[in-house]
Amino acid sequence: MEESTIIDNPAPSPESQGGAGHRMRIIERFISSGISALHPHEVIEILLTFAIPRKDTKKPAKELLGRFRTIGGLINAPLEEIEKVEGITRRAASLFPLIKEIMGLCLREKFEKQEMVSHRKDVEEYLRFYFGQRRDEYVAALFLDNANHVLKTDIISEGTVNQCAVYPRTIVERALGCKAASILIAHNHPGGSLNPSEADWLLTERIFQIGKLLELPLLDHIIISSNKVVSLRDLSRWPH
Repeated sequence: MEESTIIDNPAPSPESQGGAGHRMRIIERFISSGISALHPHEVIEILLTFAIPRKDTKKPAKELLGRFRTIGGLINAPLEEIEKVEGITRRAASLFPLIKEIMGLCLREKFEKQEMVSHRKDVEEYLRFYFGQRRDEYVAALFLDNANHVLKTDIISEGTVNQCAVYPRTIVERALGCKAASILIAHNHPGGSLNPSEADWLLTERIFQIGKLLELPLLDHIIISSNKVVSLRDLSRWPH
């Protein structure tokens, strides 16, 4: 019985003790000096220790960074692709979409219940974060009340790169369903271009005209890339 106990509970190896010491040194550096004191792979290392507590996380952290290039690219990557990295379990992989959703929640809390017109930059920040680094195209609609407060944000359509079907009827029905007073629509350009397409303008004009008939004005149509935003309302073709 004593021999069995020794086998089931081996003493930690020098390697594992050294790994624990390395992790604690990184964590202490973060606590004392903030995240700017860490290299990008060290940020990922710290996160991985919460899901992989007794193994070296330096190697998989560097492999994740090599594969996805930036921390932003990593948290926007599909879960299945993160899991392909050796040593990354499903539990560890799920950390990164979780972080993205938490960041999105914080941004929503920041701009919801604010004046949309006077705080459009906050809305752009949220939309750019939420859509900017996605690989497929998504269209969202923000439904506002009479004071320009956000009532609801919906994903209206999603599709492959450069192909996303949007039906104005869906947008208008959802706006009426939440008793919105106005609408703001937004979509991403995964390729990075901010030039509105003819389809973007046709969608804008149709929703604008329908909204005018229903006294449900379209306030703006925003295009988002990973680091830039353009407002169609600021362009000369915006319908009047």
